[in-house]
Amino acid sequence: MSEEPSNLDLLELTRRVYVSLNARDFDAVTAMFGPTSVWDVSRWGLGTHTGPKAIRQFLSDWFDSLQRYEVHVEEMHDLGRGVVLAVVDQRAQQAGSRGLLRVRSAPVFVWADRTIALITVYPNIAEGRAAAMRAGKPSSQRNIEVHEGIVEAVNARVVPEDLLAPGFRIESRLTPATDREYHGAVGLREWQSDLFEGFAGRAAFSAQSIIAASDGFVVARFSVVGRALRSTEPVDLDWVGVTWFSDGRAMRAVGYRSEEDALKAVGLAD
Repeated sequence: MSEEPSNLDLLELTRRVYVSLNARDFDAVTAMFGPTSVWDVSRWGLGTHTGPKAIRQFLSDWFDSLQRYEVHVEEMHDLGRGVVLAVVDQRAQQAGSRGLLRVRSAPVFVWADRTIALITVYPNIAEGRAAAMRAGKPSSQRNIEVHEGIVEAVNARVVPEDLLAPGFRIESRLTPATDREYHGAVGLREWQSDLFEGFAGRAAFSAQSIIAASDGFVVARFSVVGRALRSTEPVDLDWVGVTWFSDGRAMRAVGYRSEEDALKAVGLAD
């Protein structure tokens, strides 16, 4: 029995996924996943599937409804750090239908030791490219860029759901009166409302400086500048926040009264 070549690159391994999908060889596909691997098709409304058994069931359910399926790879790029971006054109025909459905998407693969750790399928090609570029950078730089994206979104009064990890939560520990926890994208929107409700007009939210960054977190000094709702006097709020990251998305953010408290939270206090 011949041994698997040891020098296969990630592009070739990724191509094998699509060769196996076109052949409906689900055993070959799921053999590339580990027990904690994830196939994320939540952006299509199809959920996330963890582990080979769940992924195989998802593929079986999906293909059972199709009379015809083939996928054409338009682009494939190895971005480093185990990240591969593909742009694919899927062509499918449902059982009993004469129409051919064509869908382009941007799957982003994260490989670890020749095993697929994560596939995230993006309906929007540009969004997939941006996510893949972030994932291919050193974690600390990637976290800083995601952090900047979240800050820009908050200042624009929007919720960047694609930058939030499942189970995301945000907490305020500035005073006992503001000691509260918010959950998910809905919670972030509510936090924004609570933050800006005391200001007249459009207060400016910003990260004034990055104090520390690592593979797992970013510590930054924040401020909100504007005018008080009732008195119209100038108001400048500032605090230090820690945002923790997982796989290039924010999973927790906490606001602290002082830099010392924030650094203590990440193990950097003197």
